[in-house]
Order: sequence, then C-alpha cells, then structure tokens
Amino acid sequence: MWAMTKRNLQLYFSNKASVFFSLLGALIAFILYVIFLQKNMQDSFAGTPNLEELLDNWVLGGTLAVTSMTTTWTGISRLVQDKVSHKLEDFLLTDISQLKLYLGYLISSSLIGFIMQLVMLAIMKLYFYWQDGISFGFEHLPQMLLIMLLSSIMGAGFALLVLQFVKTLTTNEALSTIVGTVSGFLVGVYMPIGALPDFAQKVVKLTPAAYVSAAYRQLLIAKDAVNADAKEFLGIGLKLKT
Repeated sequence: MWAMTKRNLQLYFSNKASVFFSLLGALIAFILYVIFLQKNMQDSFAGTPNLEELLDNWVLGGTLAVTSMTTTWTGISRLVQDKVSHKLEDFLLTDISQLKLYLGYLISSSLIGFIMQLVMLAIMKLYFYWQDGISFGFEHLPQMLLIMLLSSIMGAGFALLVLQFVKTLTTNEALSTIVGTVSGFLVGVYMPIGALPDFAQKVVKLTPAAYVSAAYRQLLIAKDAVNADAKEFLGIGLKLKT
C-alpha cells in the first residue's frame, strides 16, 4: 500500500504538465478575481471596513476548495490510466489486496490535494502581501491545515467513487474537464453563490464543495465583517432553503 502511495506521488509530481493542469481551475479562479471580480465586488461592498482583506480571504477560501477538488481528481485519475495500460491487473497478481491497492490511490491523492493546497495558499498569500499589504496571520493555521486534510480526503474519496467505474481515458478526460469547469461555480468563487439563480443556489448547497469553501471563509473572515445577508450572498454562511 505504501509502495503504491509513493509510486503515485512520484508519477504525479514528475509530470509537470499534469501538476499545472490539475491547478488550472484554481489558477483561473484566482486570475479572474485579480483582473475582473475584485473591482466589481469592491464597488458592490463599498464602505465595508477592511474590504480588501475580506475579499482576499473570500477568494482564498474558494480557491483552496477548488484546489482540493481538481488536484485530488487528477491524483485518482492514475487509477484509470493503470486500468487502460493493464498495470492494475498486474498489481492484483501480487500479494497486495484490492483494498490496500485502492487505499494507496486514496492516500496518495489525498496527500496531493493537501500539498497543492499549501502551494496555492503560499502563492496567494505572497501576492496579497505584495499587492494589498495584507500579512498572513498564523493563528488560524492549525485549523486551516485540518480543513485542507479533510477536504483532500473527501475530494479523493469522491473521485475514487466515480473513477473506479471509468474504463477509458477519453471518459476520464471528459470528466476531468467537467470537474475543472464546474468546481469554481460549486464553491462560489467564479461568482458569489448569492448571484446565482435560485435553482443553481439550491444545487450548489447540496454539494460538499460549497461547505468546504464556507468553512475556510468562516475561519478567515471576522464574524462581524459583514451582516448575515451578505454572508449568505458571499457563501460564508450557507442555509438550505426549501
């Protein structure tokens, strides 16, 4: 199991293109915020105290949630590649059980998600410090690390649940494209959840990804930064409505 975990980690990090494309959804969300969304939201929430810090932490929470989805999906995609190349059959001929084999994929993918969230956190915090003069406080770091770990395990588990039934690279690539595209909407980072139509909001609130981003945002944004309606609009506090 640990040998499989090590092998999958080495294969992921040795493929620079794979690493880049697994982060593409998160990078797009970050770039869209910097060049377009930040200014619009500053206009919408003009007069709010510490607005730059609030919005920077808002997009940080959403982008980390996207990272937890897309990178773990890429990590589990190794399972499909091993099926297609018949390596999975060879592994099953050894003394390793199927359970331990799948646990190897799950653990390696979870570690990938955790590590890449740390990378995105460093990139974004350095940018916000350089651009907005916002320093990183370490008081919330233990809680953030816990959310990173849990969200990575959850993302890897979901990807494994789906991809264990996928048998072709074409299907895997199509699903990867879909995940990368919709992830930003599911966590409310391409646009605030409150800006979506009512039906879309209900769908988003039924997905775990929205609550991962909400957990980050509740941790990073002061409780009294905005009122309850603004919190729900921004996806900081989510309420299921019937």
